[in-house]
Amino acid sequence: MDDSIYQTGRRPEYKSRAERQIGEFLESRRIPYMYEKPTAVVDAGKTKIWYADFSLQCGPLIEYFGMTGDRHYMDSARHKLHVYQENQFDVIPLYPADMIPQWPDNLLRRIESVLERRLRDIRC
Repeated sequence: MDDSIYQTGRRPEYKSRAERQIGEFLESRRIPYMYEKPTAVVDAGKTKIWYADFSLQCGPLIEYFGMTGDRHYMDSARHKLHVYQENQFDVIPLYPADMIPQWPDNLLRRIESVLERRLRDIRC
C-alpha cells in the first residue's frame, strides 16, 4: 500500500478478521493509518524491510499477533518487538486475548499513552 486509507479511499485486504476489526475501528475514529507500510529496521546489523500491520500517521505502530499457540511464531513476535524497540519505534502489540469487548477503548488508551509519553519526552 502506498497511501493511507483516507488518502486513497481503498480498503486494504486484511489477513485476518481481527486485523479487519482493528482497521475498521481506526477508520471509524478517523485515525489515519497505513496497512502493512514498508518500514526499515536494523536487525542483527542488517537493514531489513518489515511490514507493520498498522502504521498510524501519529507515529505508533500496531502489530497483531494472532497465533499465540505456536511457539515459533511467538518467538518471532518477541524478536520483532525487540528489534522495533532497538530501532526506537513505538509499538502497540495486540493478541487474541486483547480482543475482548472493550478492546477499542483499551487500544485508544494505549495510543494516547504513547502520544502522552512522546510529549513528555519533548518537554524534558
